[in-house]
Amino acid sequence: MIGEKIYEIEAGGWNFRPRRIVHTFWNASDKPLRFIDSYFNQNFEDYLEEAFHKILPDMIRKNLTPVSPEIANRLAALDKKFGVTAFHDQRQSIVDKYNLHN
Repeated sequence: MIGEKIYEIEAGGWNFRPRRIVHTFWNASDKPLRFIDSYFNQNFEDYLEEAFHKILPDMIRKNLTPVSPEIANRLAALDKKFGVTAFHDQRQSIVDKYNLHN
């Protein structure tokens, strides 16, 4: 999804998601997903490690959402540290609209 438009990328295809525009991706099939993301001039692995292995598990364990103050503050600090512009407040509406699982 880039902006409000949904793109379906076939196996072996590419999708370039621009900076500073709301974008996300998900696997809408029951088949395994493999993807490559490239982030230049930053140690993005550290960002992902903190977000997906520390903050999000805490959020789930404590039954919070991305807009809960504790989580929102941690995500904002992480975004600032890595120069990321994230739209965490829009995550839940996308999950709900497309019937995705957190």
